[in-house]
Amino acid sequence: MIHFLLASLLLAHTQGDSLTLGAALAGARAQRAQVRLSAAQVDAARAGVRVAGTLPNPVASYSYTDDPPRQHASLDQSLDWLLTRGADRAAATSGLRRAEADSVQSAADLAAEVRTAFYGVIAARELARLTEAQVIVADSLATLAGRRVESGDISEAERDQLVLESVRAGQRRSRTREAASIAWARLARAIGWDRSSQPVLSGDLDDGLVSGAPGDGDLGVVSPAIQAAVADSLAAAQRARRASLARMPLPSVMAGADWDDPGGKRGALAVFGLSIPLPLWQRGNGALALARAEAAQAAAGTAEVRLETARQLTEARTRLAEAAGRAWVARDSLLPVARRLRERATVAYRAGETGIIPLLEALRAERDVTAEAVDDLLGYQEAWAAWKRIRGEAE
Repeated sequence: MIHFLLASLLLAHTQGDSLTLGAALAGARAQRAQVRLSAAQVDAARAGVRVAGTLPNPVASYSYTDDPPRQHASLDQSLDWLLTRGADRAAATSGLRRAEADSVQSAADLAAEVRTAFYGVIAARELARLTEAQVIVADSLATLAGRRVESGDISEAERDQLVLESVRAGQRRSRTREAASIAWARLARAIGWDRSSQPVLSGDLDDGLVSGAPGDGDLGVVSPAIQAAVADSLAAAQRARRASLARMPLPSVMAGADWDDPGGKRGALAVFGLSIPLPLWQRGNGALALARAEAAQAAAGTAEVRLETARQLTEARTRLAEAAGRAWVARDSLLPVARRLRERATVAYRAGETGIIPLLEALRAERDVTAEAVDDLLGYQEAWAAWKRIRGEAE
């Protein structure tokens, strides 16, 4: 409830209907059922620990017969839990650790989903804005070319090339608007946005951009995937231990009384007895063999998870480092240079100092560089989200 109120305040008090990444994450944690599902799984595992430590209730019985003594009462208590209760609780505790690790991973997955969707909207809207600026330039050049054809300065073929470029710019604008709308739908789903209006996202594609990669020490993190696998292995080992202990027969204790003997001179007669299972048909060897095989399988699976997680961390670290480098170049070199080249070519063409070929090359270069630069900046945010997700970080 507290998380829900906090998220509501963050979403409601964004100035100018703007939305920050922090508010988006808070909204997702409050709105998404995924969070409640993880909490319920942890609660179920915690209850499982209590169930595993519960002592069995005694069994009370009463009977009446015609033969004296006519009334009989007894109380039976099983004692086999004395051997297996510790292993049962240890296995259940490992199950709780597994549920907690899954909850941490679920939170990290949700944060990565929100971060990717958040910066996906920023990227789509930024590309739409840049494309709109290119449309304005292309339209103005097409209008200029039309006037020059009327004055006889250029040919109709040259005019048609600029008109074609203007039409293509309009097509790109339509595609970027479509992409921005789809990106927002993904973000709205990720954070559970329940309003019809679309907020202004408070953030930039180069948020948190740093050069290089995380340190080598960051590769040694114990991710939730490893924690979950270790918990599964420990639980399987405890189940094998329980199966081994359960092979030892322990008695059940019975205590009671017989009374109501009209001809008897004594009162109630105390009754005490023991019952013990006889391992005649089976000794639990099959159950033990199965439990040991499952424990060996879980241990092997843990080793594989460690190797796979190490690979994922190394791969994510490499991608993050390379994505950061490309994002730096895109932001500081590609975009400014492409814009300057287009501006110079446009000014030269308007002044009649150059032909249409250099102008078209500059327009198309800016178009391609713009798309690549936005992709590179978004790729950095996606690589950062993937790095955090593997490490189990929820921002």
